[in-house]
Amino acid sequence: MMFSIIRTGIDATTRDMAVISNNIANAGTTGFKKSEAQFEDMYQSHHNNSMEVATGIGVKTIKPRQSFSQGSLRQTNGSLDLAIMGEGFFALGSPIGRENPDPKTKFTRNGSFQLDRLGNLVNTEGLPLLGEGKTLINIPFTRNADYKDASGNITTRTEMLSEVSVKRDGRIVATYGLDNLVDSGQILLADFVNEQGLKNIGDARFEETPDSGIPVFGFPKERTLGKIEPGFLETSNTDITDEMVTMLRTQQAFNGCSKMLQTDLDVTKRLASR
Repeated sequence: MMFSIIRTGIDATTRDMAVISNNIANAGTTGFKKSEAQFEDMYQSHHNNSMEVATGIGVKTIKPRQSFSQGSLRQTNGSLDLAIMGEGFFALGSPIGRENPDPKTKFTRNGSFQLDRLGNLVNTEGLPLLGEGKTLINIPFTRNADYKDASGNITTRTEMLSEVSVKRDGRIVATYGLDNLVDSGQILLADFVNEQGLKNIGDARFEETPDSGIPVFGFPKERTLGKIEPGFLETSNTDITDEMVTMLRTQQAFNGCSKMLQTDLDVTKRLASR
């Protein structure tokens, strides 16, 4: 019995160490949200007495708790580097042009975006950022514009994309030529009743689950949704100092369990040798 109890302690501290190590490893990952290992005590009840007696039989690990606290903002001055100040997630669609794409919408706080060769606004993995109506946001690199000269004759000119700017409410404005402004869509944000229920799929991306509830979509600055901060990226909310302190405490707990296990084995050997 003692061996199995001590073993649960070793398993728990090992799991805790893995969570802490993952937090530290992703301290530099844009939009990363740290996790905290969670544990529950286990008891064995005996009903042969008139009063119930509960005996502890160890500890078990449960799903790590994710922290969605706001990370600090790092200024990049990139026109398509976007941070969310407040609640909400960017919604990412299925990969463009791939066979058998994953139909599930992904959610992230990593706002590092760029234009692909077709003018679609995508993240670094090629997943498209979704806009109004959960559609792709496309910004053509060229456009045809009609101009009227002094004689009233209309000529068509091809203008090149010169600048893209994003407003705090998610509206995207493209500039063609010197000063021709064209509205190119609006970024969609998603919010959840229970963020803790989201499934972490890696790379600072999440999927909805029955525990999280279905996403509620809206535009930045609507209802409880946050605003967009263009030219910034949200950094990881991992605090290296806190994680190192927790790691030292977990290492001490692991060493204590290991010594208890070794002592239990030594006592068992001595009793068996008699």
